[in-house]
Amino acid sequence: MDLHRRDYSLQGFLQECNKIDLEKKILDCGAGGPTPPLAIFNEAGYKTYGIEILESRIQQSEKFAQEHNMELNIILGDMRELPYEDESFSFVFSHHTIHHMTKKDIAKAMKEMERVLAPGGLIFVNFPSVDCASYDETIDTSSGELVQMHGDEEVIHCFFQDNEADAYFGNFVIKSKNKWKLLINEGWFDGISMINYTAMKK
Repeated sequence: MDLHRRDYSLQGFLQECNKIDLEKKILDCGAGGPTPPLAIFNEAGYKTYGIEILESRIQQSEKFAQEHNMELNIILGDMRELPYEDESFSFVFSHHTIHHMTKKDIAKAMKEMERVLAPGGLIFVNFPSVDCASYDETIDTSSGELVQMHGDEEVIHCFFQDNEADAYFGNFVIKSKNKWKLLINEGWFDGISMINYTAMKK
C-alpha cells in the first residue's frame, strides 16, 4: 500500500509493535477515511479494529477495504467512550485525529485508550505543535484551542507546547518522543509540525 508522507511515522510504530511479545491486536481511534492507516497493520498480519465518529469517513474506509480485500473492523463510535473491555488490545493509536476536540476531551480519550490497552502494550499518539504554520498566535486564548476552517467546515484544532502532552502519559513509559515538520503543499497539511509519542503502558 502506498503511504501518504504524513503516515510514515506509523511504519516506525509498526516496527516497535513487532518487537513486543503480545497478541497482534490493534485499535485505531479515528480510523476512517479514504486511506485508513489500519491497512498498514492489516497487511502485517494484525487483527485490526477501529472507531470513527463520522459515518462518511467509515463509508470511505469500507470502500477502501473492499477494494483491497481487507477486514478492518471499523465501527461508528466515540474515542471518549470506547465500547471495548479493559486491557483488550495490545496496541492502540490515534494518528492525526485526537486534536480535533477540546483538550478536556483529549484527556478523556487518552484515559480511554489507556484503559483498553494491556499492560506492556504500546500506544502511539501525535499532537500538532504550536510550530505549525496554521497556528495563529494572534487569536490564541493561551489554551491552544482554535476553531479553523478545514475546507468548507469549521473544525477545532488543538496545538501543544513541546512538553504539554507529557501529562497524558503518567501511567506509561515514554519510549520515544520526537517533533517533525511536514513540508507539503496540501491545504491544512502545509507546514504541519507534529509531536509524536510512542509509550508503553506500565
